[in-house]
Amino acid sequence: MTRSRGPVRVWHQALFLGLVAVLSSFASTAQAFSQDRRLTQFHHTRWTIKEGAPGQISAIAQTEDGYLWLTAAASLYRFDGVRFERFELPSGEPLPSIRALYAAPGGGLWLGFSFGGVALLKEGRVTRYGKAEGAPVRTVSSFAMDRDGNLWASEVAGGVFRLSGTRWEKAGASWGYPDGPARFLFVDRDGVLWVATDKTLLYLPRGARRFVPTGASVGWTLQLRQAPDGRIWMSESGGGVRPIPVPGHGQADSSPSLHVESAGMRFARDGSLWITTLGDGIRRIAHPDRLPAGDAAAVSGAVESFTEKDGLSGDYAWPVLEDREGNFWVGTSGGLDRFRASSMVLAEFPRGSHDFALVAGAGGEVWAGTTNRRLMRLRDGEVSFEQLDSPVRSAYRDEEGGVWLGADNGLWRLEDGRLSHVTPLPPDSLMQVQAMTRDRRGTLWVSPAAHTLMQWKDGRWTSVKEWLGLADDERIHTAMTDGRGRVWLGHHRGIITRVDGDEIRRFTEDDGLKLGVITALADGRQYVWVGGQFGLAFHDGERVRPLVADGDESFRNVSGIIERPDGSLWVHAVPGVFHIPAEEVRRAVSDPSHRVRYELFDFLDGLPARPTLMRPLPTAVAGGDGRLWFATSNGVVWIDPERIVRNSLPPPVSILSVKADGRRYAPVSGVMLPIHPVNLEIGYTALSLSIPERVRFRYRLEGVDEHWQDVGTRRTAYYGNLAPGRYRFQVIASNNDGVWNERGASLELVVPPAFHQTWWFRTLCVAAGLLLLWLLYLLRLRQLTAKMRGLLEARHAERERIARELHDTLLQSVQGLVLRLQAVAEQLPSHEPARQAMEKALDRADQVLAEGRDRVMELRSSAHDGRDLLGALVQVGEELAEDMPVSFRLVVEGVPQELDAAVQVEIFLIGREALLNAFQHAGGTAVEAELRYDSDELRVRIRDDGAGVAPEILEMGGRPGHWGLAGMHERAARIGATLQVWSRPDAGTEVELKIPAASIYRRRPKTTWWSGLKEAARMGRGR
Repeated sequence: MTRSRGPVRVWHQALFLGLVAVLSSFASTAQAFSQDRRLTQFHHTRWTIKEGAPGQISAIAQTEDGYLWLTAAASLYRFDGVRFERFELPSGEPLPSIRALYAAPGGGLWLGFSFGGVALLKEGRVTRYGKAEGAPVRTVSSFAMDRDGNLWASEVAGGVFRLSGTRWEKAGASWGYPDGPARFLFVDRDGVLWVATDKTLLYLPRGARRFVPTGASVGWTLQLRQAPDGRIWMSESGGGVRPIPVPGHGQADSSPSLHVESAGMRFARDGSLWITTLGDGIRRIAHPDRLPAGDAAAVSGAVESFTEKDGLSGDYAWPVLEDREGNFWVGTSGGLDRFRASSMVLAEFPRGSHDFALVAGAGGEVWAGTTNRRLMRLRDGEVSFEQLDSPVRSAYRDEEGGVWLGADNGLWRLEDGRLSHVTPLPPDSLMQVQAMTRDRRGTLWVSPAAHTLMQWKDGRWTSVKEWLGLADDERIHTAMTDGRGRVWLGHHRGIITRVDGDEIRRFTEDDGLKLGVITALADGRQYVWVGGQFGLAFHDGERVRPLVADGDESFRNVSGIIERPDGSLWVHAVPGVFHIPAEEVRRAVSDPSHRVRYELFDFLDGLPARPTLMRPLPTAVAGGDGRLWFATSNGVVWIDPERIVRNSLPPPVSILSVKADGRRYAPVSGVMLPIHPVNLEIGYTALSLSIPERVRFRYRLEGVDEHWQDVGTRRTAYYGNLAPGRYRFQVIASNNDGVWNERGASLELVVPPAFHQTWWFRTLCVAAGLLLLWLLYLLRLRQLTAKMRGLLEARHAERERIARELHDTLLQSVQGLVLRLQAVAEQLPSHEPARQAMEKALDRADQVLAEGRDRVMELRSSAHDGRDLLGALVQVGEELAEDMPVSFRLVVEGVPQELDAAVQVEIFLIGREALLNAFQHAGGTAVEAELRYDSDELRVRIRDDGAGVAPEILEMGGRPGHWGLAGMHERAARIGATLQVWSRPDAGTEVELKIPAASIYRRRPKTTWWSGLKEAARMGRGR
């Protein structure tokens, strides 16, 4: 058993060390900040029942997937920084009351129940351990995993248990553990397992099999933690928080102790100690290693507190946790609280101060005048007050380091830390100072809020209204002196006036100035920066050129501008504080079309409110120690550009839910969605708990999206009307500092086809369509055939009628006339010339009658004197062969069928024309006719071995003035037949006529389905 678990232990150890290394590298940036900050300077956020947080939180843990797990009464919740989700067992059974949570390396969450039993929640599945598996049967108070990968659990009334494979074993006498309760377990960084009983402490060295008693007498121990200096601290019920009195692990007699009713404690990675109390909020000791031993007053003075009065969700606080990003979480009776070390730090000025006129002093100190406080000086985190009771509206530091203050009772000057009153304001004005600046001649320019621009020099006030050409209602909103001593004045009408000695120049919209009210002016290394109501710009020496932001926010209502020595810009505006890197500034200067990228610091970073836009201005100043200070309507913050807190950890990404047409599906691989889902919703999240509001997402659905969709902070993907197939949904996310988790999370989705979307259904539809077209074709062909047959029968009947009429009228009349003339001729003598002429005329009349009788017989013939087509063609061929030296024969193939009379006449006429052409024009020695009765058609072929037909005659369709071939084609077309003529010079001629069976046969021969298709195809070609 031990050998088989060896690789698991090594893996756990490597994972733990790797995790420690990653977290340490991340915390190295924030560590230098947070330990020197006060508890009130951390960015604090709380969630109460109004935000969905549970109350009475008794345990907190963070699993490796980034989720924060909370227990409240008998419920378990998980939190992703945005929403709380209650966990339910897959079986639907309620969870027993949970006492302990433990997120073990390697994944999964261990649950210890108040009434005995242990469970492991991993990948959505719950594995339970009860009495049958040897698990504790009473309250499980804590878990710990040693460096060898062994999991330990403490039972309040029963001792210590270790998980061995799938069973738990109790550490009894063989382990050197005394029979009795175990309150808390803890593994220090050396791999030593510590156990707190109800009376003493024991520890198990790494790799050992027996516990070692410390001999220390302790009370009811609630928790054990290890300080950065190696000492093990404990919190005791009713005894306070202190290092344990064990030689080698702490000082037995003179260790510092904090007497507070503590429920939990945690050492931060920066070395500070966080303590929760049962009714008095939380405590924090920034440097516990510096606490003086035996000096209770000094210990008490080093402790900071944070209670409900400061915004804590509840004074009854119990669990405390530092997450993987360095945030501290506290569970209280009222909800959940987070403390985060942000880049922006709230200055220590008294709360409730308003309208800060900031100016940097010497040595990193900052002076602030307000409208409701006396003049304040902030130095080394301490605030002192000066004897200046009048509200200060404006503050200015000149190039010599002197600080000028514009108060309601006049001008004041700070020099070498001493405050002196310079002069009262002009006696004819009840004014408030809006802006001040000092030119290279030492003249102080002062702009009163309700007065014309004034100058203070040589102990007297002078108006410059007429000299500058200012209108009576024209006001100067802000003023600045550049490095060349030129004075820049920003007007409320969107104009800038530049005064260079005696030279005055105005910049207006014609010079590119389109910023509205000018609210900020700053001198840079190369350019003068201008901020206004509508944006940010710079003066390049001749014109004013705008800077356009590339992002969700624009540079609107700018109230302060700072250019740092590296060329970067810090701009205070209504959306927040913009940091524009130096490279972006250079690109914007060289390329007017470039949109600058920026970093925005706003309320999520600790900015308490918006800047003032009227006065005092400017709202941004640079301190002598490199820090930048920003004044708002509700406080002042500072930021150190060289020590900005960065989050380098990419956020784990999880897919939470799949919902299709109102039905939910478990987000497991291969989700089988309903047929033809109209609305598909996929919920996802990313576990960055520092500033989850800035976590951004991109997703795509392979098979639908060609590119990634950037959806900002939205945590749901929407799709509709998906076609059948397999899809792969992918989502990636970035943390608040833009560090992307490129791997993200993915999920396979399957949309099954409906029966009408399957391949076999489509195949059947195609086959049915083809069959329907074929049937329609046959129906149409039958209709056309019937129509053609009707036309032929009507034509045949008409010919019969005409023949009867000719026979009964014309021929009979002519015959009667001939007989009369014959009678007249017989009355003449035989030698009379007239009789001889009449005899010749009568002979000719007999020939005409014979020819007419023959034509009438042709009109009336249905099968040529009762003969069928075969006999009719034989007769024509034999009669022609009698008068010419050409042989003739007729060949019959197949079983002769009964033919349609009307169509048979047309076939005979075409065949007779072909025979006549062969006998009279071919000049050959043999003519052959062929009749072939097929199931799908009747073929008639006439062949000869004569001289053939010239190709040009075939192309023209016959000889000019002759209608034989043309008439044959016309007759064939009328009966739906196909006529083809093949001929080559000296190679004979062949005429082939193909008549579809449906057109010629009276009774169709029996055919197979294949022959039917073949017939239909041939009929189509023939038509």
